[in-house]
Amino acid sequence: MLSKLIHIILSPLLWFVSFVPLKILYIKSLILSNFFIYRKDIIKSNIDNAFNNLNIDHKKQIIKGFRRYFLNLICEIIKMISVNNSFYSNRITINNIEMLDKYYDRNQTVILMMGHHNNWEWAGQVISIKSKQKFVSVYKKLSSSFFDYFMCRLRAKNGADVIEMNDVIKHIYDNKECKIIGLIADQNPIVTDSTKWTNFFKQSVPVIDGPEKIARKMNFPVLFCNMNKIKDGYYTISFEIIDENPKTSNSGDITNKFFNRLEEKIKEEPNNYLWSHNRWKHKK
Repeated sequence: MLSKLIHIILSPLLWFVSFVPLKILYIKSLILSNFFIYRKDIIKSNIDNAFNNLNIDHKKQIIKGFRRYFLNLICEIIKMISVNNSFYSNRITINNIEMLDKYYDRNQTVILMMGHHNNWEWAGQVISIKSKQKFVSVYKKLSSSFFDYFMCRLRAKNGADVIEMNDVIKHIYDNKECKIIGLIADQNPIVTDSTKWTNFFKQSVPVIDGPEKIARKMNFPVLFCNMNKIKDGYYTISFEIIDENPKTSNSGDITNKFFNRLEEKIKEEPNNYLWSHNRWKHKK
């Protein structure tokens, strides 16, 4: 009953907000960022741990920049409800789409790894629009049934297949066409005795090694999605090769390469990472 009530209230509200021009939404987020208290202790702790070499003032600047980034991200996700294909094409430039074309011409599925950096949701949309092959958006089910349904519908708007992570293998075998399997690969797994760990900002973190397992089993090339922010609402994307021939890699190599590259990327644009995500809550 409560879930249905939330749906009735939020659906028309979010739909209405999605028609507000982004410039106005950005102004509102700038104002609201001054009163931002969501997970403030986790954010501060994450930034302290990741950048223990920076002085207090520099860390405060990152926190301040993150607050605005986070609210802008929410605005940009809501905007996805009402925009069309040209919106993404006008705002996001893919620098080397020919890399995806190369794999399409070979009829070869690829795994595209990305972190919670910049706007991964918009990245999936523009890739769905501009790539020749089908884009598969792999997601982790959300605890809120409304927002799980809401995000799945948004991700599927431009023709992507939206697949829960536990169903990826079945989807690969059931759909033989070459595709781009897009994964947000820096999420926290359920920690067990068999969980894999890696170093991320000089701290041990548990990792989801499903992308690597799929890549090595199927010998799917693995790419990193490098998304750069130009200014509010405008981005570029470049694809980088993590491993062209995963079957020859050692266990853990692909995951480690991804986290090393993601760390480099975050250091380039430290404000624009999801610091509210409790990434270091598990200790080895």
